[in-house]
Amino acid sequence: MDKNTLIVCEKSEGYKYQGPRYKRLGPNSGEEFRDMYLIPWLDTLTESEAAIVDFAGTVVYMPSFLEESFGGAIRANRKNKDKLNRIEFLNMEKIWKEKLMGYIKNAESHTKK
Repeated sequence: MDKNTLIVCEKSEGYKYQGPRYKRLGPNSGEEFRDMYLIPWLDTLTESEAAIVDFAGTVVYMPSFLEESFGGAIRANRKNKDKLNRIEFLNMEKIWKEKLMGYIKNAESHTKK
C-alpha cells in the first residue's frame, strides 16, 4: 500500500506551536491549515493509499487549532469523514491522538448526513 503523508510543520514553521482557531485571531490558525493544506491533501487521497498526518516537530498542541482543522474539515464537506477516520497520526502523544479523534467524532455527530 502506498503512503500519502502530510507533514504539518513542513507547511509553516508556525505550526510548530500552532495558532488560534480562526484566521482573524492570528497567524497559523486551524482554519488556515484546514483550508490551505488539510482539505487539498484529503482531496488527493485515493482508496489504495495509507493516509498519514505527521506532527513531527510540533511542540505545542492547541485544542482549538486541532478541532477547527480536523473537525472543521468534516463540517466543510461531510465526504471527508471516511478519509479522516482512516488517518494514522504520527509523532503525537496518545492523549492528543485521543483528543483529536474525539474532535473528529464530535464533528461527525453534529453534522447533517
